[in-house]
Amino acid sequence: MDQNHVRGVMNQLLYPLDGAPDLSEATAARLVDNMIEGRLFSAPVEDFAEAIDQTRQAGALHPQTAELSRRYTEPELLEFLGRVARHLDDRRPWPPPRFTKLDVALWNTFGNATPIARINRPTHQINAAVGYPFDAVPAGTGKLPVLLLRLRTGETIALIGSVDPRATSFTLLQRDPGDAAEIITHVRELTGFPADQVAPL
Repeated sequence: MDQNHVRGVMNQLLYPLDGAPDLSEATAARLVDNMIEGRLFSAPVEDFAEAIDQTRQAGALHPQTAELSRRYTEPELLEFLGRVARHLDDRRPWPPPRFTKLDVALWNTFGNATPIARINRPTHQINAAVGYPFDAVPAGTGKLPVLLLRLRTGETIALIGSVDPRATSFTLLQRDPGDAAEIITHVRELTGFPADQVAPL
């Protein structure tokens, strides 16, 4: 991993820490949970582990990264990274992320997909739950919001909305053969949305 990538990943990791209650083992454990689950962060856990390892081997943060914190000193942050590294090692092997966003160019593979559920949540709440924004695909004179995802459980799904940007209802599409009820259950579990907001069609 080159130094610019390391700096970017470490900036992403350490930026929120000034809002944390402390740099304790509990804070390190919560941070590792978020990395593994793909919450709050855009980089995969493997990138964080490598960036932390390189930073600890160097014995110093990039100056820009060190300046991010107004609350903690560089030695305190480096010590905290040691706690994070231990928690990461304890959690190996890491599971796949809850959601992996797929290239919207794969939308054409959903031509025969089956609508299996309706998700009744506003766009920003879906974005927050899965960690990714919607793409847009042409639809007549407008555009449809589309989000293609691979679930931790292995299924490939799509969420499709309406040309009306105010709409708060999205259709869950099943692309491949499989048990629709099982996929719906997985989506509920991985998003944390209640059953009445991921309703089978």
